[in-house]
Amino acid sequence: MTAQGGQVFRAPAGSWAIRFYDAAGQRRQRNGFRTRGEARTALNEQLRRVRLGPLHRPQVTLNELADAYLAQYDAAPATVVWMDYNLRASREAFGRERIGELSVQQIAAWRKSLPEARRYPAHRALRQVLQAGVRWKWIEENAAVGVKNPQPPMGEIDPFEDWAEIEAIVAELDVVLGTLVAFLVGTGVRPEEAFGAEWRDVDLDGATFTVRRAFAKGRLKPYPKTARSRRRVPLRARVVTELGYLPRLGPVLFPAPGGGRIDINNFRHRGWTPSLRAAGLKHRRIYDLRHTYATWSLAAGVDIYTLARRMGTSLQMIDRTYGHLAAGADVWERELLDGFDVRGRSTNGRYLGAEIEEEETS
Repeated sequence: MTAQGGQVFRAPAGSWAIRFYDAAGQRRQRNGFRTRGEARTALNEQLRRVRLGPLHRPQVTLNELADAYLAQYDAAPATVVWMDYNLRASREAFGRERIGELSVQQIAAWRKSLPEARRYPAHRALRQVLQAGVRWKWIEENAAVGVKNPQPPMGEIDPFEDWAEIEAIVAELDVVLGTLVAFLVGTGVRPEEAFGAEWRDVDLDGATFTVRRAFAKGRLKPYPKTARSRRRVPLRARVVTELGYLPRLGPVLFPAPGGGRIDINNFRHRGWTPSLRAAGLKHRRIYDLRHTYATWSLAAGVDIYTLARRMGTSLQMIDRTYGHLAAGADVWERELLDGFDVRGRSTNGRYLGAEIEEEETS
């Protein structure tokens, strides 16, 4: 019988045997199998080795694969920490198991056993590492792909109400940190992107800021979070005015008090949290400045495609994270649609509504 380029047959001595072609095209034969099922299993394994080549390493444990993946994982420091942390659950459960023996059923049961808040990130991390094993041809299939991994509901986002609240915070900070706060809420860039900014990235005359690098955990990266994050952001008049007052103390746009670049933890504890308290505002995260930018933009009528480009993220993330918060966006949309209905569609430079009116009066 033939199976995917090989053959299982009864040998003259009575045992079962297999024939197949190896990676070099040479015909090989193995004898001595007690049953046809045993021979078929051996043939499938040989064909798999031919298909995947010499890199095939299904005997490697999940711990070994995870270590190899993290050793070559080139990402932002915070992303590496996220990956390492979220791999712990799967490593505790399957760390000593061979990656070629992990099954969909095992992974599904493991995911269900985790606390609800841990399921999505832990499964996502495991799937990412096993997918690397597939790319490297260590394994043929990624068992984690067969397990559904729905995202948990988004937590509530608490944007600032208006510029008056931002100005109250700015008033409690020095000129550099105050301008930084206005810059973050006015552009929607990630904090690490603002910390990596330099004066050469700013065009005050053209009112634009180009995101070229990020600074986090003491490391300056010559590019932001993802390739999508490399972008140009328009500067609203408020931000241009604030930057105009900012002293140029060197190439860094927002230098730390002692020189160099701002560390987010120092800023959070020494500037951000005390300024909120002094301004009489409830505590929010620094990242809520970015959330505020998105929410205000949607309420102002900025479409989600443009907003996704400005923020360096995906359309799905914008819609899922911020769409329900844009309380004024539906009003703006109605105004646009009502305006369209009144004006009518332009045809050959004329409004359709005007043509209808002319026909009715003629």
